[in-house]
Amino acid sequence: MKKLILLIFFTLTISTFALEDIKFSGSEVKQGGFFYVEYPIDKNYEIIFKNSLIKIKNFEENDKKIALIPVHYSTPVGVYTVKIIEENNEAFSKTVKVLDGNFKKSYITVSKTMSEKRSEKNMKIMTNFVAEAKKNPAEKKLWDSNFILPVQKKISSPFGAMRFVNNKVVGYHSGIDFPVPVGTPLKASNSGKVVLAKELTSTGNTIVIDHGMNVFSSYAHMSVLDVKEGDTIKKGDVIGKSGNTGFTTGPHLHFTISIGTTFVNPHIFLDSHVLEN
Repeated sequence: MKKLILLIFFTLTISTFALEDIKFSGSEVKQGGFFYVEYPIDKNYEIIFKNSLIKIKNFEENDKKIALIPVHYSTPVGVYTVKIIEENNEAFSKTVKVLDGNFKKSYITVSKTMSEKRSEKNMKIMTNFVAEAKKNPAEKKLWDSNFILPVQKKISSPFGAMRFVNNKVVGYHSGIDFPVPVGTPLKASNSGKVVLAKELTSTGNTIVIDHGMNVFSSYAHMSVLDVKEGDTIKKGDVIGKSGNTGFTTGPHLHFTISIGTTFVNPHIFLDSHVLEN
């Protein structure tokens, strides 16, 4: 049996007056993880988490609607209220406890040229390109069971590591890194549609795959792109080759999984069958 982590908790069913079977995947979640809310297909709820309206679509799966809600890796540990809104009125609320992700620290030193590639301007340009590519995700789940590693290699940098560049904190590591030589074939972690395949200043040659329901995987610093935007691919298809392009200290693959534009721990999808009973 595959190990279920961070996502599969006890299922809590709430029944209140006009509400029907609102289900939360759990009451606790680690930083960099996510939880989901499930409710009847004929409802059009809005969801507020951390006092912000969650900008999500209502994805349908198995005759119900499911909202996947990511928890950013920098979210402070604590208890947060999730509010279910119907027709501008609060219909129900529940607390969710965010636990420490226990992230490591990561230190790298780069040249002035590499530092310039990671400038605020270039990072913003990259973020805008990627956000636009994720603007209209497939509404149905396209992935098949658990995700697979894009390359069989020991991980060199884990998800969530606090990143120091030239001894300055620049944020958290958004994915996992694999120290593979230039030209190593890379596989699609799961089935989906290619929504971005181009060179970006910071992440170099980059591919983003839409797996449906606002779940995306991305592959950065590649040397060769063997797919183009709009292509439909299957889990395990070779999508290109690893490289050393963009902001990098050496040849490697930077692999991420996100819900919308929020990065989550890839191991959730690698080690479990998400949303499968």
